Order: sequence, then structure tokens, then C-alpha cells
Amino acid sequence: MEKTATYSLETTFVCKSYAFQELAMLYCPDCAPETASKTLSKWIRETRGLRAALEECGWKPRQKLLSPKMVGCMAHYLGEP
Repeated sequence: MEKTATYSLETTFVCKSYAFQELAMLYCPDCAPETASKTLSKWIRETRGLRAALEECGWKPRQKLLSPKMVGCMAHYLGEP
């Protein structure tokens, strides 16, 4: 009898500290890192309420490291990557 393995393509998103570019790559996995970062920055500017919510969490433009609270805020507004 042959054994077969079943693999799930679903991954669980973990709300933890991420480098900005690392999180951007989760949202835009088919993009180059620089393009993914620019895209995430654009979404922060254009998504109503997201920038203000991030600033309440202590976020500043060009910030390289995002706290779990900031990541959770992005997931709330943008959906999980």
C-alpha cells in the first residue's frame, strides 16, 4: 500500500514584529522587494483611516520595524496577507 502525503497550501498569519519590507513581501509576494514596499506605502496613504490608526500605534513614515500592534492594524484595514 502506497502512502500519500497531504499538504495544505494555507498558512497561518502570525501577528508579530515585522520589518516593513518583510510584511510588504507577504502582501505582494510576486513583486520585487522595493516594489512591494512602495505598494504597501501607497496602500497606507490611500486606505481611509489606516494611516491615522497606525500613527495612534506610534508609527512614523519610513519606519523600518513594525510592532505587532501596527501589523495587527494593517491586517484589520487591508486583510491578512
